[in-house]
Amino acid sequence: MTPRAWKILALGAAVIAASGGFAAGAGRSSPSIKPLASWGLYSSEKWDAVAATFAHRGFARESVHIVTGTRLADGHAFALIGGRSNAGRTCFTVARGSALGTTICRISKPVIVFSAPDSCAACSPGGPPLKARSILALVRGDVTVTMVSRGHENGIGVVPAGEGFAFNFSFLRNGDRLRARNAAGRVLADVTFRSS
Repeated sequence: MTPRAWKILALGAAVIAASGGFAAGAGRSSPSIKPLASWGLYSSEKWDAVAATFAHRGFARESVHIVTGTRLADGHAFALIGGRSNAGRTCFTVARGSALGTTICRISKPVIVFSAPDSCAACSPGGPPLKARSILALVRGDVTVTMVSRGHENGIGVVPAGEGFAFNFSFLRNGDRLRARNAAGRVLADVTFRSS
C-alpha cells in the first residue's frame, strides 16, 4: 500500500472507532457491551418517542436505531435513523431533534447529503466560535467517498446502511467538498459546502 492509502485507511478507522458503534476488547467483540440504539444523543424518554414515531410509519420497533449521528453545538441531535419495514426493507429518515424527515428506502443517487448549520468553538481558540456545517450522508453501495478540505483529499469512514453505507462529518467549513466516485474512479458527485 502507498503512504496515501495507509493514511486514508487510518483516517477511516479512526472515524469508525469514534462513531460509537463498535466495542472491542482483547481483539474481539465484547458481548457485555451493547451500543445504545440512541447513541446517547437522546434521553430514554425522548428516544422512545422518536423511535415510536418512526415505527408508526410501518417499521418493526425493535429494529429502529441510529445509523450515524452527532450532537450539534445548539444541543440538538442530528441523526440518521434506520429501521426494517414490515415488508423486510431497510429504510431511513433524518431526525433534527425530535422532528423526522421523509422516509428513504432506496439510495438512488451516488450520495444523499443532509446538512445542518453548526459552530465550532475549538476551531477558533480564543475567538468566537467558527460557523460550520455538520452533515449526514447515505452512500450507494457501489460508491466511495472522500472529503477535500484545505487542499487535502482524504477518505471517509463509513458504516453499513442497508445495501449502502452512511457517515456523519462535523465542522465543515466554506469550500470543503465531498466527492463520490465509482469503482473506475469517475467522479459521480462533487458537493461544495458553505458554512452559512
